[in-house]
Amino acid sequence: MATITLFEHQKRSYSELGWGQNHPAIEELERLNEASEVELVHLGHKQLKATHFVGVIRIGETTLQILPKIDFDRAGDSDAAADSRPYQVAINSATRNLLYLLAYTHDLQVKEQDVAPLLTQRSDWFELLTRLLVMNLHQLMQRGLEHSYVTVEETLPVMRGRWQLERQLTRRPHVRHLFDVVYDEFSSDTPLNRVFRFVVGRLLLITQDVNNRRLLLDIHEWLAGVYNPGDISQPDLDRVHFTRLNEHLRPAFNLARLFIENSTFQLSSGQRHTFAFVFDMNRLFEEFVYRFVAQYQKRILPQGWGDVRIRAQSQGKTTYLAERLPEHREVFRLCPDLLFEGPFNKPILILDTKYKQLEANRRQLNVSEDDVYQMLAYATRLECPKTLILYPAWAGSLRNSVTFQTLGHSNYLVVATINLRQPLNCPDDLISQLASIFREVSHHGAI
Repeated sequence: MATITLFEHQKRSYSELGWGQNHPAIEELERLNEASEVELVHLGHKQLKATHFVGVIRIGETTLQILPKIDFDRAGDSDAAADSRPYQVAINSATRNLLYLLAYTHDLQVKEQDVAPLLTQRSDWFELLTRLLVMNLHQLMQRGLEHSYVTVEETLPVMRGRWQLERQLTRRPHVRHLFDVVYDEFSSDTPLNRVFRFVVGRLLLITQDVNNRRLLLDIHEWLAGVYNPGDISQPDLDRVHFTRLNEHLRPAFNLARLFIENSTFQLSSGQRHTFAFVFDMNRLFEEFVYRFVAQYQKRILPQGWGDVRIRAQSQGKTTYLAERLPEHREVFRLCPDLLFEGPFNKPILILDTKYKQLEANRRQLNVSEDDVYQMLAYATRLECPKTLILYPAWAGSLRNSVTFQTLGHSNYLVVATINLRQPLNCPDDLISQLASIFREVSHHGAI
């Protein structure tokens, strides 16, 4: 298994990869882009280029690993030669940070004592994440499978549970020796175990790691009595509920859900398997900021903001900027990433995240005019005096905040960056950065 590692937006020529222009992997990547309906990898005439999607793509015996530029080890260099020691150091620290980024955004349980030994094995990022899941599941299921009372509907020659007479008369009015019944059975065939059964079966098709396969086969055998659904939909995931009896399985479920929701899998021509497990860094950055600020709200928000409520764009009612006349139909939907509300649900701050690079030597810092106009629309429609745009701090880019005021109005826009190129399992420095930014926001105008 050959592994090719790129960082986001990096280029690699086909000749450097040993591929001709008609190499089968190029065709498979094109098909995967079409199946995903997004450009996971940009395919040029002579080279490929990583986009803002990070993760792992497998084409037959080739693994393409794309990592975000959130490496932090000073001995590493994501722009060094691909076969150099500094490049490998950058890979390790970026992999570690990506895991902790996902721990915040998807409520995963990632422990340093589990991550550190895995990074020494030079497995690709997907195999590392697989190992975290299977080690957790293997340990949990050695204690026994989850059991719960499951409602079963059957047609039996004897009465059991409740007789569904109305259904039987509708379907089989002349059959007297069979009974349509419904009863509760204490079983391991639960919605949660079906999710685990599906993910384990899928990972067995994909993993190339011997130790992962061994653990997966054990779990697959233990789950043999659980129905294999063949596919898992969003309603299937929503049917999983947690109580004090199975709460210990929630972290494993969150990780299994991560594999389901972020995978594109297809069987290509012949025996070549094409598979993608990727994340959009735009969405990942947005969700990380929300989860991080919400988790450390008391340490980040200024004094006097104790009663402030944080609402993500997925929460609350939909708001529109205007209405089309004469039918008065609402148009131009507004979806701020985060809305900070004070007493009586009054908006006091609108925050948006942009996964773009700022340039300190430019007059407008390379802030897009469209982004500014979008924030002005938010402020006008929601009657909010303060807005904030957060960007990641790239190497050599702006690492502080700049404030703008709308001419003729009392609206303030703060543009700031936060540094993700530091160990994200140690949150104190990032908390301090965000607290400083929010203090800057609070200094302008009244709440």
